[in-house]
Amino acid sequence: MISQCMNPECHKELHYLRDGRVIRTMRRDAGQIRVEHFWLCGDCHIDYDFLFAKDGRVSLIRRPGFVETVKPILDLMLVS
Repeated sequence: MISQCMNPECHKELHYLRDGRVIRTMRRDAGQIRVEHFWLCGDCHIDYDFLFAKDGRVSLIRRPGFVETVKPILDLMLVS
């Protein structure tokens, strides 16, 4: 369950899904599908985006100045 912004410097609590960006990742882990959710608040999503490593880890990357006007919810299947 998501409780706060993924940016470790932010700590903003999640109350509504209408602000920021939510992603759901799915990957196989020991024969089971593991589902994780991540959220960036609206303020942090202006400066950061999600970075997906080949091993399934999710981290943050600073945006090069691009600001997205539409914030979709994405589903990703990470194959390991």
